[in-house]
Amino acid sequence: MRMVYTGADEEDFIDARQRLLVELDAWSQMRQRMIDPVVAGAMLDYRFERDGLLGRWSREVLRGALLTWFPRKVVLLDPHSSAVLTTVQALLDFFDDADLFDEHSEPPSVLRSFVRGIADRFDEAMKEPSNFGLAKFWAVAMAEHGVDPLDETEAQEFIDRVQQGEVEVDQDLLHEIAYRHYEGDPEVEPLEPTPVFALAPEEDLAGEAAGLPVLWRLKRFVGWVGDGRELAPKGRLTEADARDIAGRLGEPDPASLVSLAKTAGLVRVLKGRLVRVKRAEPLLADPLTLWRASVPHVLAGRDEPLRRRSADRHLAYELLESVQADNDCATIPMLVEILDDLGEVNWRCTDATPVLRVLDQLAEYGLVEVAPATEEHYEDLIDFAGVESVEEVPEEERQVVRMLPLGARAMYDARVQAGVPTLTLEDLATETAEVFFARVGPLSQEAFEEGARLWLQARRPERAIAELIGLAERTDDFEHRMLAFQLLSEYGEPGVTAIAGLREHSAAGPAALSWLLDAGLIDQSEVSGRERTYSMVDVLAAGIRSAGRKKALEEFAAQPRPAQLLFLADATICGHPRTREVLESMVVAHPDRMVSNAARKALDWLHEPED
Repeated sequence: MRMVYTGADEEDFIDARQRLLVELDAWSQMRQRMIDPVVAGAMLDYRFERDGLLGRWSREVLRGALLTWFPRKVVLLDPHSSAVLTTVQALLDFFDDADLFDEHSEPPSVLRSFVRGIADRFDEAMKEPSNFGLAKFWAVAMAEHGVDPLDETEAQEFIDRVQQGEVEVDQDLLHEIAYRHYEGDPEVEPLEPTPVFALAPEEDLAGEAAGLPVLWRLKRFVGWVGDGRELAPKGRLTEADARDIAGRLGEPDPASLVSLAKTAGLVRVLKGRLVRVKRAEPLLADPLTLWRASVPHVLAGRDEPLRRRSADRHLAYELLESVQADNDCATIPMLVEILDDLGEVNWRCTDATPVLRVLDQLAEYGLVEVAPATEEHYEDLIDFAGVESVEEVPEEERQVVRMLPLGARAMYDARVQAGVPTLTLEDLATETAEVFFARVGPLSQEAFEEGARLWLQARRPERAIAELIGLAERTDDFEHRMLAFQLLSEYGEPGVTAIAGLREHSAAGPAALSWLLDAGLIDQSEVSGRERTYSMVDVLAAGIRSAGRKKALEEFAAQPRPAQLLFLADATICGHPRTREVLESMVVAHPDRMVSNAARKALDWLHEPED
């Protein structure tokens, strides 16, 4: 079962939570343990909101969940520790029995002891109204007055009566809780996943910086300043000098070049003259250091006060952060949307003009590249532009922005300078295989390959093989299994032998079979009909969850119709736990009505109770 949902869609987590609760219920019945599914679900919600590591538990995690998050957010019919902590202990025991604990968790015995020891503190925290969150405050107040908090009409009427003075609540306490809520409550608010940066080597970045025309013009400008230049009133270039710079350097905006040189610390104003800063001259021979000194001219720092940010520099940071958050690639219409969130910036227009202008500046400094969108981005263009077809998207907006190595370095440096948590591929080399796949899998192929090299390098082969096999056996994520096989294959014969050994495994077998077939290590003639069908259901189920029904069924629907109908007949008896999910998707999304109807009949057959 997959246990890492860092940065995952909430829908994916909800499905996982449901599967875990079903397994927990079966385990509790077998072990004759009492559990409250609401409490168990709340514990899983907490882990998802904080970092998505459902199987990583420590005393600090339990303390945050039980002594802060539960009192703030969870409303229970029986909030006493005897009811709640019994379920928490059962959940921990279930993880232990099912081998679902993350290897970075504290020992189960330590966790059990901690839970037993905080019963009194838990009861106190749950009873103290000042610990409540805003939603819980109102829910408790409504319940005390016989109002159902889940009935929107009744709830609103109750709040109206409070505001009109017909019902009394503790106004001082309400103001205290409301203040905390609106100021932000970092101990209980969902956390954004820490971004992962695939940083290029310094020598590669230096080569990229050395080829930037803007730095070439900057060096030429410093040479032009020479022993100093007289300035016009208000510290401006004289008209003659401005024309000279424009002619010699091809600079359409000489004032901007002066500003850049000042930002980089290469020139300054002294007694009405523009002069060179001698101690900064070594920068001219170091392209990467000169680039770093120049970037603040177009990019605001993450921790830079708003009053010091220009509109374009502020927007530049927001754009780069958005591109980085979208796995280093984003369409123009998507980036235009962030203008609505920058209320303090007074843009002259509400279209893509400011975004395109700032992206041109970022491209000039080697931070991004802007290229025409290809077919794979058309759906994104249509969705964010709010149109029916790509042709309706303005031509200048049919573009994709990609982060370049210098851009990744600039964002990484900005976060580190601001003291914001930031991860690199090197940091993830010491993480578990599942965390590594969840965080690095969505990155570019180059980043994944480099991360995989570092991850394998950080552990002995026998340990890596054992961890990858363990993950392949436990997870229900098809992509993670296939990535585990990819890394196992890096060990040559021992790794391939390990994959082949999983062929008979009830959960990992279909994926192992697919990998061995794709690698040409076994022949189709060696595969039984049931294995072939089971494997196809596995692949389709994985595709439906990752790419959606329509896209996942495209390749399947391209097969001859008889082959599809034969698969449907075999799927009902292959025994795959996700057969129902695949058939339901075919009923809804298959483009061929005959196949869709056959899937409906197969689904009906699957639902028929056994005699």
